[in-house]
Amino acid sequence: MPDDDIEIGEDIQVEVVLDEDDNVLGTVTDDVVVASAPEGSLVDETIDVRDADGNLIVEDETVTVYDEDAHVVGRTETITMPIDSE
Repeated sequence: MPDDDIEIGEDIQVEVVLDEDDNVLGTVTDDVVVASAPEGSLVDETIDVRDADGNLIVEDETVTVYDEDAHVVGRTETITMPIDSE
């Protein structure tokens, strides 16, 4: 990789959660974005849990920064739980 190149990749996995009668209860989505450069990399992982109607129940986002030797130099985590407006 040349000294100034940045590579970006994304992986998305979606799992449908079913009850014992195969009715959809909701989904869990795991979205990972990685940006790498010679100086290190950044990994942004977001996990969304939604009910059967597609309403967001909880979102967990973790951003981790690694140096060029793959040591963690920073990490933040944000958990969002929307307030039910009913």
